Amino acid sequence: MLQTLNPPVRSQSYERALLRERFSDRMNVNPALTRALVSFQRNKKRPFARWLKYKEAFSSEFVEFILDRADLSERQNLFDPFAGSATALFAAAERGWKASGTELLPIGSMAARARAAALTVNLRALSMAAAQLDDVFACYPEERPFPHLRITEQAFTKSTESELSRYRTFVARQKDRDVRTLLDFAGLCVLEDVSFTRKDGQYLRWDKRSGRKLGSRFIKNAILRFRDAVQEKLHHIISDVQTCGRVPEHHAVKILHGSFLEHAFAMKAAETDLVVTSPPYCNRYDYTRTYALELAYLGLGEQAVRDLRQSLLSATVENRSKVEALGRLFRSHNETHRFDAISRAVRSCGALQEVLAILERGADEGHLNNPHIPRMVKNYFFEMAVVVGHLSRLMRPGGVVVMVNDNVRYFGEEIPVDLLLASFAEDLGFHVEKIWILPRGKGNSSQQMGLHGRSELRKCVYFWRKP
Repeated sequence: MLQTLNPPVRSQSYERALLRERFSDRMNVNPALTRALVSFQRNKKRPFARWLKYKEAFSSEFVEFILDRADLSERQNLFDPFAGSATALFAAAERGWKASGTELLPIGSMAARARAAALTVNLRALSMAAAQLDDVFACYPEERPFPHLRITEQAFTKSTESELSRYRTFVARQKDRDVRTLLDFAGLCVLEDVSFTRKDGQYLRWDKRSGRKLGSRFIKNAILRFRDAVQEKLHHIISDVQTCGRVPEHHAVKILHGSFLEHAFAMKAAETDLVVTSPPYCNRYDYTRTYALELAYLGLGEQAVRDLRQSLLSATVENRSKVEALGRLFRSHNETHRFDAISRAVRSCGALQEVLAILERGADEGHLNNPHIPRMVKNYFFEMAVVVGHLSRLMRPGGVVVMVNDNVRYFGEEIPVDLLLASFAEDLGFHVEKIWILPRGKGNSSQQMGLHGRSELRKCVYFWRKP
């Protein structure tokens, strides 16, 4: 009589282990990469780039690092689908590249406009405007109060509210467009410094002195006067323009405001040589809340902010699925075959399905602090697969995509973003050349450590080449 053997029991990380084995020979620690290099930190003292503390950006030095190592036969067109404050575009333009990108968050678009204005501004006119600020804060009318959202109410002292209103009135009266842009941008750049708030991961952290009902006793180190902060920011701007010279790099930089998921359909195929980008991470980071002060300053109302949140890549639990809308877009452009290929790449990725099954079980059993996390993760990776599919169409043969991203963890389970996206890349027309791992990864939160122990997450830079 034959004995029936039970099949081997697979571990719950079986598919992820297979995926890691598939790419293991291309995963290497690169000691030249530091967290400072692939984050905003190296921009803090860099002329032009230092104006806006855009913590989600990589540094100009990182872009230069990549440009020196991209190994391309064609060096003409650089593209960034998540352009942010246009760091990659201006760094490339300074090297003689044609640079373009898309950016959905208005703050990034404003930063790019200010950078371009600095290259053409009448420096004497800007300096004269800055010299008038003492009179502005003393006697200008308060005609343009700060346009608060509900989330930003009580963010400023009464004196700061007054100075903001006078300053905004002064800015609106400027006839020189470049001067007006740079004055306006200087005001936007200092909002966090003069407020009761601090950007803290996924949300705004509030100082207990704000008067809001808060659970914490947090106190900021310093809250600056608006007049002092904006005058110092303008000093930086004027100093950078004076000392660094002004090359006509803005002529080679083009930024489209809106979502790459939609703009990509109108872009020409096989014209991009290099992509350098860092998409939003799958980490529940809500830009519309973290940058609420800046969005309000730029005039976005409650509905506009809600619409913006839904348009951003699905990285928060409030994002609704874009699958049906994206399917309609592909069909309307007669590209159903590409949408089908993207959908297959997602469905056939066993490691992703393994992660989703674990998260859904955790949500059903009440182990996740938000039951919508599985949906967010599912939507994030589908949309990132669409990004990869679009990039594959846009790249020239031999072109390279360089992407910075972090792995994440939920319910104690690591989500290997680097490997999942590598799987999509190879299914959709790329060859994964290498995955550079930073020597120092990212630790998990204190809550995660308490439940699941200390474990470091990989932070990586990916290189994909179009054959």
